[in-house]
Amino acid sequence: MLTDRALLAARIREAHHLELPSFTTGAGGDTSITVVAEALATENVTLTAVISSRRFDAPPRRWDAAASGTVITVSVTSSDSKSGTRRHVGLSEPEAWARSVCAEFAEDDRQRIYLLGGNNPDTGRPEHGLAVYRFYLDQDSTPIRVPPQLVDTPHYWIGSLH
Repeated sequence: MLTDRALLAARIREAHHLELPSFTTGAGGDTSITVVAEALATENVTLTAVISSRRFDAPPRRWDAAASGTVITVSVTSSDSKSGTRRHVGLSEPEAWARSVCAEFAEDDRQRIYLLGGNNPDTGRPEHGLAVYRFYLDQDSTPIRVPPQLVDTPHYWIGSLH
């Protein structure tokens, strides 16, 4: 049985499948895609999802093995559809956007999505109406846990939909 969050992610994936990037083969390059859409779960809200990927190389550190691959960041800002001012929405729809970006991976692999919260990942500063998620892939485009060397801001594992 699908949960409300799973249904919302499926609806987003269906509505925006042409705009969402694929990361299953050669996610390697640095890219950024912006998708602007009306919220499906909240009236009068426009969501702007910025999906970016960049390569990382994390050298070994004491007990941590070296890691390299791609980090995918999904930043979702919410704003009032009429005024354009930032507006808070619950995390269910931003999380559904992150899950829809990673929908091409098996359920076990999608469990490796992390919430960074409402902090801008570039500045570390909190922003109203922002939710940021991250997903890590190794060099073979296989989802991996966040390499400890890359944790410069708290990463909260969001777990499965079940």
